[in-house]
Amino acid sequence: MNFPDSEFWNFSTQIYQQAEVESACLHLQNTYDADINILLYCCWAGEQAFSLSTDDIRELIQTAHPWQTNILKPLRDARSMMKQHIIAMPAHMIEQTVNNMSEMELNAEHMAQLAMEKAIALNNRVACENKSAIECSIQNLSAYIQQLESVSSINEVMHDLSNLLNGIFQDAEAIQLAFMNTEIAC
Repeated sequence: MNFPDSEFWNFSTQIYQQAEVESACLHLQNTYDADINILLYCCWAGEQAFSLSTDDIRELIQTAHPWQTNILKPLRDARSMMKQHIIAMPAHMIEQTVNNMSEMELNAEHMAQLAMEKAIALNNRVACENKSAIECSIQNLSAYIQQLESVSSINEVMHDLSNLLNGIFQDAEAIQLAFMNTEIAC
């Protein structure tokens, strides 16, 4: 499939290859029902020193929700069922079917990210001058985490957020310092 160029997609595919980023994102998704694309968007915007407002986060959630609910989650669930051999199917066809479903899921993730990138166009904004990229990313992630009903405290997810940010910025000390200096709610 031919997709238009996307800085967000390029960023996501680059950092998601890192084990700590993938692990943190999957844990947040599976435990707290977080949307990985929104987590990555928060970091992508933050890396460029853009702070997202609560309205921006709500717009991202609204944009991503139909993709997650109607396309991505059903594909993910079906792929998982195939891998577990829950579906009656000849064994020689399972691997190819799982591969096809993985490709469909990846394409749908790409389309969802394109929709998010269009919904919140960063090129029309002015970057923060008084915050570091790490601080912006933490603020963005905190704003998103506040929207998740399954998270009662930012402390619940601090380890995963730190791993995610360390995969991007690769400076654990600066990240911990930024967490201490950034006003986060939840």
